[in-house]
Amino acid sequence: MAPRPRKSGSKDLPANLYRKTDSRNGKTYYTYRDPETDRVYGLGTDKESAIHEAHTQNMILRSTYPSQLSDRIAEGPRRTFSEWVAEYRIEYEKRDLAARSVSLTKSRLKQLERHFGDFDLKSVGTFEISAYLRSMESEGKAAMSKTMRSLLQDLFRSAVAAGWVQNNPVTVTRAARVKVKRERLSLDLWKLIHAEAVPWLKRAMEIAVLTGQRREDIRAMLFKDVSDGYLHVVQAKTKARLRISESLRLDCLSLNLSEVLRSCRDSALSKHVIHHGRSSGKLLVGKPISLDGMTEAFSLTRDRAALKAGISLGESPPTFHEMRSLAARLHDTEGRDPQRLLGHKNASMTELYKDGRGTDWIDVSYA
Repeated sequence: MAPRPRKSGSKDLPANLYRKTDSRNGKTYYTYRDPETDRVYGLGTDKESAIHEAHTQNMILRSTYPSQLSDRIAEGPRRTFSEWVAEYRIEYEKRDLAARSVSLTKSRLKQLERHFGDFDLKSVGTFEISAYLRSMESEGKAAMSKTMRSLLQDLFRSAVAAGWVQNNPVTVTRAARVKVKRERLSLDLWKLIHAEAVPWLKRAMEIAVLTGQRREDIRAMLFKDVSDGYLHVVQAKTKARLRISESLRLDCLSLNLSEVLRSCRDSALSKHVIHHGRSSGKLLVGKPISLDGMTEAFSLTRDRAALKAGISLGESPPTFHEMRSLAARLHDTEGRDPQRLLGHKNASMTELYKDGRGTDWIDVSYA
């Protein structure tokens, strides 16, 4: 089969060799398209090496000389990266994960398809993946590089299990080192913010630092979830089912969960534990606080409290989520293991899920 007509930007390249510049990082990637099968093979960013490989393979099309590229071309039927992503999406959606996690993963899969989509899945090796991850690191996106590596690791692990590839090329790549930029929330700063907060934010902060639950789970708390001396929480992210004793306390703040929950029952008629105490514009009394509203209120109150106290917060001040870390540290200091409270998985918890198929409640009660 004759090679395809050359594009104007590829006239200096051998037949069947093509290049494409990634607009995001300015790097040029080379691919070889087998004219007999129409399969595409990634050859990285090294132009000289790509030309050598292409010349060698073009000779093989007319002879029997061996080459590394011919070995790759001899491997099985063509199955593109995008074809496997379509299969992987179906599998991923069956994992019963939080809607936000599924949405973020779908968005990241689209990013991967834009880069690897037309490549034969078997031709995406450690070199190609490493180059892709390093390009993000070079742009100062170490956290994203680490996230994408994790996704690629799982994607190829599933491909191996399904028999699409024999090995996982991501395993031997190096994960980017990510420096955590967000500052920790100290107990002293928590007290300052709490003193400045409006009533509903005070209650939300008290529940957050007592229970260590995420913002989404605090927003979802209903008064009917409190029964038999426990606050029942089904975590949105992990699906962990917690029964948190109302006797839970933090001596350093003189807080008790039972008393905090009682204080949430104000004059407003509401089924939500954290709710608007009065109407303002579109915000109606008794309605739950939006996630963005919770985040914004905390941030504004934090900044106001720090300004009054003459405290410099730095470039990445602590967010509402940092109360989860503060809760873990405070309970640990007072001699309580925060593992169950936070809903983190461990070996014994995994066995519990296995026996009860995820329907058992995890009791959190400290003597």
